[in-house]
Amino acid sequence: MTDEKKTAWVSNPNDKLFRDTYSDKENARSLLYHRLPDKVLKQVDLNTQEISKDSFIL
Repeated sequence: MTDEKKTAWVSNPNDKLFRDTYSDKENARSLLYHRLPDKVLKQVDLNTQEISKDSFIL
């Protein structure tokens, strides 16, 4: 598939939206901060998170 066709057709728009949105550190940090239970937040440092190309790792 050419690059032109890749941009014109998205096989999984929900996945694309999630990846595009949460590939930004501030967006990912905000999601984790607002959705993780306090017990978990006390054990992680959201300031040290790094975005990986194909997955999101704290």
